[in-house]
Amino acid sequence: MNGFELKDVLTAVGPTASLIFAAWIFLSFLQQRYTSAYERYRSLISEYRQSDLRDQRKTSVRDQILLYKLRCERMRWATNIGVVSAIVLICTLIAGALYTVSHVEFLKYVSTACAIGGLLLVIWAAVVVLRENIEIQHAIDSELTDLPDLARPTGVRPPGEPIRQR
Repeated sequence: MNGFELKDVLTAVGPTASLIFAAWIFLSFLQQRYTSAYERYRSLISEYRQSDLRDQRKTSVRDQILLYKLRCERMRWATNIGVVSAIVLICTLIAGALYTVSHVEFLKYVSTACAIGGLLLVIWAAVVVLRENIEIQHAIDSELTDLPDLARPTGVRPPGEPIRQR
């Protein structure tokens, strides 16, 4: 190893460190969505276990449970991708610091690959969240299916109501 200045190492890792902080903030966002979906899932299961639900309400809650189960699975998947992204971005930081100290060419390419890979993983996790966000509309609509007087004005068709042709 040749001589190096600490300032050079800090200059090399500084911008990457901000990427890592952004990744952790995104990871917190993912975890919060996952936790929220899981808590709602558990409360719906608790409601479903009550034997005094009306038929339409029981069907509505059952449908919501299935939707929230899917939502939990998607958010868990997005959170896992986010964790891997954060790890890969940390590897970017480490490889960049090691390159600054050692000037081993291979580390430059490792750092670059990790940076690109980590950012692609963030995009992937965001796409999973986007898909989950679109699907949550079904859960929102399902909440109204047993309340026809609220469902119709919002465009939600209660179960058993015929589809109207225009």
